[in-house]
Amino acid sequence: MPARTTAAQNVTPRAATTLSPERKAFWHSPYTNADAQVVKQKKNLPTLDAAKEFIGTAILTKKEGDLQRLGVTRYRFDEQDCLTRFARSGFTDSDVRQAKKSFDFLKNASTSEVKGYLGLKLRNVESGYKGGMEMLAEHGITESKYDNHEQLDAFKSSGMGDRHVRDAKAKYDFLQGSSPAEIKQYLGLKVLNAADGSDFAKDFLKNIGASKGWGR
Repeated sequence: MPARTTAAQNVTPRAATTLSPERKAFWHSPYTNADAQVVKQKKNLPTLDAAKEFIGTAILTKKEGDLQRLGVTRYRFDEQDCLTRFARSGFTDSDVRQAKKSFDFLKNASTSEVKGYLGLKLRNVESGYKGGMEMLAEHGITESKYDNHEQLDAFKSSGMGDRHVRDAKAKYDFLQGSSPAEIKQYLGLKVLNAADGSDFAKDFLKNIGASKGWGR
């Protein structure tokens, strides 16, 4: 009687993928996919793997200065890593503006530099240090899009003005003891809620004559 074979025995094993020396050099280095993405773009390379090969070649030939001239360094929190982390975060352009207003050392920084700074704070959290995020939160800068400054920005961009503030205060008892700034924040919150699809928020805004800026 012939020996039985299993389905597993009949499957031809796949050949193990062999990395080139350049890819191995990249793999064992502190360079990241974000670094490779920058190299791909700046050197007009066809694929991300080609960019990794380029970085690996620079490592093996001791020409990492060529990478530094592209803005790519061994520092794991270099500019593009921080910008990539910002792009994946809940931070908004309003947070960027708030950071510039809140911190003297950022007042003359470019938008890209501020985004990189906020991305760095998130990278630090991933490394176990949360103090930077706590410092941001003290100035109302969080990954929530409902921060006070974002509510005010939403109010300003909605086209509403002082008339809507007065009308809201006159129509709704719970706003009677609120300051104009607090009411603007609340109306801005309704704008954000309406943009998220809240029918209650849309009806609320319509009741005070707000007809645009919140339907996006």
